[in-house]
Amino acid sequence: MFAGPIIAREVLTAPRSPRFYLWRVSFSCFLFVVMWTAWQSLIGWRQVTEFGVMARFGGVLYGMFAVLQLTLMLFFAPLFTAAAIAHEKDRRTFTLLLMTDLSDLEIVLGKLLAGMMNILVALAAIAGLLSLCALFGGISFAQVLNLILVTASSGLAGGALGLLIALWRDRTFQSISLTVLAVVFSVTGVEVFTVAFPSIQFLGVPLAEVLNPYRAMLAVLHPRSEELAGLMTASSFVYIGCRLTFAALLVAFGTWKLRKWNPGRNEPRELREGAEVEVVETLIEVDEAEAQAPVAVGSVAVIESHAALEPALLSTGGGSSTSRVASHPGQSAPGGPRTGPDSEPQGTTGLHVPRRTHRRIAAPPRAYRNAWDNPILWRELMTRAYGTRPLIIKGCYVLLFALGMGLFFHFGQGVESPMTTGLGLIPIGMTILSLILVNAQGVTALTSERDSGALDLLLVTELSPSEFIYGKLYGVLYNTKEMIALPVLTAIAMCALGMLSGENTILFLIDFLLLCHFAAMLGLHAAITYTNSRTAVANSLGTIFFLLVGILICAYLIVLSDREFGRQLLSFLIFIGAGSVALFGSLGTKNPSRAIALVALLTPFWSFYCVISLLNGDILAAFLFSVGIYGFALLAMLVPAVSDFDIALGRTNAIQG
Repeated sequence: MFAGPIIAREVLTAPRSPRFYLWRVSFSCFLFVVMWTAWQSLIGWRQVTEFGVMARFGGVLYGMFAVLQLTLMLFFAPLFTAAAIAHEKDRRTFTLLLMTDLSDLEIVLGKLLAGMMNILVALAAIAGLLSLCALFGGISFAQVLNLILVTASSGLAGGALGLLIALWRDRTFQSISLTVLAVVFSVTGVEVFTVAFPSIQFLGVPLAEVLNPYRAMLAVLHPRSEELAGLMTASSFVYIGCRLTFAALLVAFGTWKLRKWNPGRNEPRELREGAEVEVVETLIEVDEAEAQAPVAVGSVAVIESHAALEPALLSTGGGSSTSRVASHPGQSAPGGPRTGPDSEPQGTTGLHVPRRTHRRIAAPPRAYRNAWDNPILWRELMTRAYGTRPLIIKGCYVLLFALGMGLFFHFGQGVESPMTTGLGLIPIGMTILSLILVNAQGVTALTSERDSGALDLLLVTELSPSEFIYGKLYGVLYNTKEMIALPVLTAIAMCALGMLSGENTILFLIDFLLLCHFAAMLGLHAAITYTNSRTAVANSLGTIFFLLVGILICAYLIVLSDREFGRQLLSFLIFIGAGSVALFGSLGTKNPSRAIALVALLTPFWSFYCVISLLNGDILAAFLFSVGIYGFALLAMLVPAVSDFDIALGRTNAIQG
């Protein structure tokens, strides 16, 4: 094929898995359920006889699908391409790929298209439903085509960005976290720039519509009057051209840097993480008489360590010193007579030791540090278990959080209660981003151990399951402490400024810390359940993403229907029931249990109840139910991992595969 054998293999092997078809069917059914729920929210059971009502429903449904598909494309396209490269690097198979006859361009393009195959399938599935919106009225087919092209170009540019980051970085958590932060920064950073320079245009189009994918989507949804007659609007044309150019530049740069970054920059990792052997160059002076003495054939001189050699050098008082040599039993030092029961005169080599010589001697080993009773927790907290590169991730997150909250406080000036307006989505989005990063650290903390073979070594030690699980859990929370501390400090600052009450602040802090534990344990649970790292990462991040996005969709539909729950109760029950089935498929397919089944059944329903309670102002009820259900979900994943660790890892014949 045009991209080489990598994409050809992916096209041939991907349809063999039942998950490929299950993904398409599940996604299409999810969209139909959302469409029916939106119908019940706007129209209900009454008979429609006006054309304007159908056109309004088509416009609302079109906008909802547009936001949903663009969000999915921006989130999953970079993640899938980054995970594809990171998975190969963890398993040390990417180096083998570089040793083949494939060109650099074939490798980069093949990995890009192979990682985006599932996303392109999802986009093709939603194209038919977008065409239904045009049949309802109020939306033209030109707008549908524009939106599909804008979404596809956004996904292609995002996939190229994720691929480039994964080629640059050598660890899964670094690749995934930097990819997520780069995607969020592409939206937040552009908004900050357009606020600072609102009048800048590019080819007659505002810069915000050129760089921000959501602005470009809104320009397609609400085109200007002079652009209604054309098949493609000027803003979408410029946006698509810029995104495709950006993707081409990223692919070209990744192709150029492929051999430079890999494998020399990534192999072996241990040598780049501070495990280099320290070599000390020591000058040894040898007596002239000894240097001219013959050396017996067969005597093997072994230089002692630097610690044993140093006293001998110092004993000479700065004069010439005799080199200390350990020889075989029955042999004397070089230059002396050979003694022993089997001593016989031997010939010499005829070589002379030089008067002065430099010999490279390994430095003495450093003192060992005393580990704690839980060595896993000690390694996670007291050593650089993930290298020094996570500092880049933390710095990017701090910068992004500062930009987001700067926008919130800038636009919230003069607003009486900014959290009750659309501005409240900014701190909510930053909190969701923190949970996603905690979840990414949790799943990669275990998948990286499995891919490198270190997990098998840990399992044959005397470590108990509780030491391993609790060490990893709190190690994840410690390594993401910046992602946890910033939302906590922001909530305290908002309470001090009067934006939040003291009671709501305390409830938020408790709930947020519990959700952080839940997100970390969800990542560990997915890594334990699925032996394939790509599947584990996609399952874990997909679960936390759809769980949070599903809550936001429910809140939007409730607000859209003016909180009339009666006419849409049935549709919401079906929507939530589908979420329960999907959640059980994610958490309990491999290792089912009654607790996991209860979690999958109750979590979507009680989350829906929490949303209703929040919209009605009943904060305490939402807090109690969220703490109860997510605390139970945390225990449902934690207890089997601690008690039935071998079964959870699938090390029995009944669960293999």
